[in-house]
Amino acid sequence: MNTVLIIILFLLMIYIDKKRGIKLFLSLVFNFLILMIIFYLIALGLNPIVCSLIGCFIISYIILYFVNEENIKTKSSLKSIVIVLLVLSLLIFIMTYMTRIAGFGYESYEEINMFSYDVRIDYTNIAISMILISLIGATVDSSIAISSALYEVYVNNKNLSKKELFFSGMNIGKDILCTTTNTLMFAFLGDFMTLLIWFYKGNYSFLDIVNAKTFASELVRILFSAIGCIIVIPITAYITTNALIKNKNKNS
Repeated sequence: MNTVLIIILFLLMIYIDKKRGIKLFLSLVFNFLILMIIFYLIALGLNPIVCSLIGCFIISYIILYFVNEENIKTKSSLKSIVIVLLVLSLLIFIMTYMTRIAGFGYESYEEINMFSYDVRIDYTNIAISMILISLIGATVDSSIAISSALYEVYVNNKNLSKKELFFSGMNIGKDILCTTTNTLMFAFLGDFMTLLIWFYKGNYSFLDIVNAKTFASELVRILFSAIGCIIVIPITAYITTNALIKNKNKNS
């Protein structure tokens, strides 16, 4: 059944855009392999945060350059994503230690009770890695959407000033932000629907639910993804605007 769904996805990608559809499908395969390599390296004992950061940069490069090729839009988007990742990495590190969301919650004890706990892995670093990997998808999506739209604005009206072009990017970002944050929320609720039903059936109070480690860790992950999407808007708008104006002055 999984094979059938993969084939359907591949055919739909080709139907929409043959050239980019094939590239997009291959990028999904490459990114999946990179994630598997990251998990394998972490299991070998390498630093999870370093592995995740390097993996996120590679995944971003593949998504942007392999599918959309090298241009002003992809260069600006990649720079923005690198800045967001570096800025948020410190905040993620601090918040993970403060909230103590690392490790398994009480709800998972029955499932993992039969396994050995001596895995010699720092679960705080694992929690940070999970947040970083979750962050990259939504951030890349928002960043390339803004840089692409801003590029089209520039192409259709090259007389716009630097300030006008920047605010155009911000206005585009505001529209994107509304749909992105809702997408993240529904993804969170959809992913946690079974657990939430289990909470309610177990007569958990509202405070018990929001303070459960399993719930809190996923909520923190979604919130950081939303924060990343918000921060990347002005950064991408600024970097793309500067790149477009610089290119305009160079060609004039």
